[in-house]
Amino acid sequence: MPSILTRLLLFLSSYFPLAVIFAIVYFNKNRWLALGVLLAGFVGLLGTLVYLRYASTLSAVRVKVKGHQRKDGEAMSYILTYLVPFVVLPSAEWEQVVSLAVFFSVLALLYVNTNMIHVNPMLNIFGYRIYELSMDDGAIHALITRRRVIRGSEIKVIEIDEDIYLEKSDGETIKAG
Repeated sequence: MPSILTRLLLFLSSYFPLAVIFAIVYFNKNRWLALGVLLAGFVGLLGTLVYLRYASTLSAVRVKVKGHQRKDGEAMSYILTYLVPFVVLPSAEWEQVVSLAVFFSVLALLYVNTNMIHVNPMLNIFGYRIYELSMDDGAIHALITRRRVIRGSEIKVIEIDEDIYLEKSDGETIKAG
């Protein structure tokens, strides 16, 4: 899957809870807009889950974890972006809808062009942990996993994007000598 599509799905899934809130608030004012936003969020969420399941079937490579830092706790700062629509929500005027669209377009560009995977609350809800891994060669990668990562261990990973790994969980983490 092209990396931009992977990142776009991750972005859309990260805002699924806001899409639900938005759809509830706007449903009586503008049903089509509400359903469109809800559909976009659902497509992102479902697409991300299907892709993660598909990617986990691909062949993996072993990497040694030199260092790591858990990053999924930063999702709480992401909640701030949930507040912006509530400042604008009172009406469904076209100017407010367009301004929200511009706001979320800028967020999407930032998310897709930077490594913001660690601020995806939906991954947390579905039991994934997000780590920032340091490798022996000095490279830094985001890791999506359901398990705890141990420094010095070897893990099997699938590269789902240039800077994003998915741990292939077909067994226990192998402790490096």
